[in-house]
Amino acid sequence: MPASVENGSVSSGRRVRRLVLPPLSIVCGLALWQAAISVLHPNKLAVVGPVEIARDGRELFRAGTLGPDIGTSLEQLFAGLAIAVVAGVLVGLLLGTSKWVAGAIGPWVTVLYTIPVIAVAPLVIVGLGLGDTAKITIVVASAFFPIVISTQAGAAAVIDGGLRDVTRAFHANSLETLRYLTLPGTVPHILTGIRLAIGRSLIALVAADLFGSTQGLGYLIISGQQNLKTDDVYVGVVTLSLIGLLLTAVVGYAERRVHGARTARGEAR
Repeated sequence: MPASVENGSVSSGRRVRRLVLPPLSIVCGLALWQAAISVLHPNKLAVVGPVEIARDGRELFRAGTLGPDIGTSLEQLFAGLAIAVVAGVLVGLLLGTSKWVAGAIGPWVTVLYTIPVIAVAPLVIVGLGLGDTAKITIVVASAFFPIVISTQAGAAAVIDGGLRDVTRAFHANSLETLRYLTLPGTVPHILTGIRLAIGRSLIALVAADLFGSTQGLGYLIISGQQNLKTDDVYVGVVTLSLIGLLLTAVVGYAERRVHGARTARGEAR
């Protein structure tokens, strides 16, 4: 078989696996879930099926509550992630390129990373109030550390790989080394950190809504629990899961593009 045909078959197989298999898996999982509900008839205060969740979500949307809840959560999520990405990349690069800074600040990053969000969320809200600022701050605190740690690891790997000696041989200054060597080599690690930060950010949103919130998907989940509206709880959880799935897919696509571009450059050489 010609190499071009074989490569085309491999690429086609990868495309099918990436585009068809995930949604097919989700559809099959939902079908099994609904089938289990129909056969086992569990307590509806604990478990409901996809059909009931979809029906309740449609009713909430028509009532004009689900849309604003999603919009509020997305605004807080994107604002927090944007701040966390900028700050996390800067701090991670600093830690990864300077052993002195890593030795001084690294332990603090480790200690603060292990603090549960639920433990500090009330303190943040008391200090900053019940508005968006407190919730965005909680999201930033949750997303910041995975990005810092991943970026630091990537930058340190680039620096320790010996390529910095090459830039020195060409008399590159620190800014040029950062621009042409460290930052491009760290991009895959940055994207990995962002992918990990998305999940923590969504958890932080719910934790922030535990205390005095009046809108948002976390508020929808909590109010559903308090009012014994299990359908509302599942609508909020499923919506958050879908947001996380879509954002993770976008970052995964960016990772594949970066990997493809790096591979193409390597083959060109």
